[in-house]
Amino acid sequence: MPKTIKLTLAVGLLAVGAAIAGCGGSSGNNSDTDVGQLNTNNLKCGMGTGKPATGQPIKVRALTTASGGIDFSSAPRSATAFFKCVNANGGINGRPIDYAYEDDGLDQQKAAQIATQFANDKSIVALAGDSTFIGCGAANPIYQKADLYSITGTGVPESCFESSNIAPVNAGPRISSVGTIQYLHSQGDTDRVAQVSNKVPGVGDWLEAGAEEYAKANGIDIVKSILHDPVNFDPNSVVLDVKGSDPTAVILGDPAPVGAAILKSAAAQDLQDKYTWSCLTSCYDASFPGQVGPQWNGFIANSELQLVDAQTPDNILWRSVLQKYGSKSDPRDTFGQSGFLAAKILTDTLLKMDPNDINRETVSKAVVGIKGYHSDILCAPWYYGTADRHNANHTTRTVEIKDGKWTEIQGCTPVQDPALAPILQQEQSQGLTG
Repeated sequence: MPKTIKLTLAVGLLAVGAAIAGCGGSSGNNSDTDVGQLNTNNLKCGMGTGKPATGQPIKVRALTTASGGIDFSSAPRSATAFFKCVNANGGINGRPIDYAYEDDGLDQQKAAQIATQFANDKSIVALAGDSTFIGCGAANPIYQKADLYSITGTGVPESCFESSNIAPVNAGPRISSVGTIQYLHSQGDTDRVAQVSNKVPGVGDWLEAGAEEYAKANGIDIVKSILHDPVNFDPNSVVLDVKGSDPTAVILGDPAPVGAAILKSAAAQDLQDKYTWSCLTSCYDASFPGQVGPQWNGFIANSELQLVDAQTPDNILWRSVLQKYGSKSDPRDTFGQSGFLAAKILTDTLLKMDPNDINRETVSKAVVGIKGYHSDILCAPWYYGTADRHNANHTTRTVEIKDGKWTEIQGCTPVQDPALAPILQQEQSQGLTG
């Protein structure tokens, strides 16, 4: 691997090229070896009739980042597969879902154009499974003016969680960051913490600030917060910065390929056992342990959703749907889970409505009214609600690499991010969790 890895950046997010093998916010996993071949003969999605829907289509769309140096389309790809399954099982009381997603190309101007296109097409009743790195801030005012709502699959920048008409299913990098330092603190591993992320506005600074706020409230010493250049990324320099701060624990806050590059450099300097190494949910997918190698047994990551190989009903449905209606190239990762779940939440919401009275106005009202939604993929009930900020998912798990695969080491645990106070108050006052 060359010392300096060139990354493509377009207004905001990074991706590591083929030199690290992988792409996007997750390294992805296009293999089903972790769950094996599942029985997909009689999948029951939506109505579960086994008969195709033939009525008037219901148009649903999503905004994603699938090019421009990063492919972060895991969420809408899983949503696509699920809606195919829904349509093969009666659709929405006979009406099929017409679903598609548009690529913003990691370009804010293009994201705004697509959002305007969605807003102006009154036949689009809702958005589901979105996963844009740079589009939330530009899109939300457009959606708000048009009374259009998104059940977002995966949110990353702060703007995705600070929006009135965008509500992510995932917890987001700040919650994941606080959840990680919270776990390390519970294990007595936070004497001296170094954290690493990128200089992308609203990402690296936001997630590191979360850990710093938690640290200040709990007497933890963060000895180094490293925000590296996402254009000219040198993992060796990052590791030297970490080493120079003499930490006892390290938290990585980058996409999985960047994390893998840092770990490779750390292993070359024989540092894998010197500190407790950890990462956010971005490192959690089934292929990551194989990428970093057996020397990283014990490496810790936060998991915003259920384990990707869990033998639970919704999770198995997701994996089965991908086997039958998706493709081998669709990532089996946390972000795919969130896209599947966003599509399922919308489907379950639409099924409660009069099929002859489904339009943007009625669907928007129904989406905002979602509360107490349960799934085994989630740690706690999910909701939408009326607010200028959405972060319903703030209870996460912790996993570690053991013998080449991820193993859960801490079950569902509420994340104690000080910034959650108004959200927790709203949940209680409005009964949003059911």
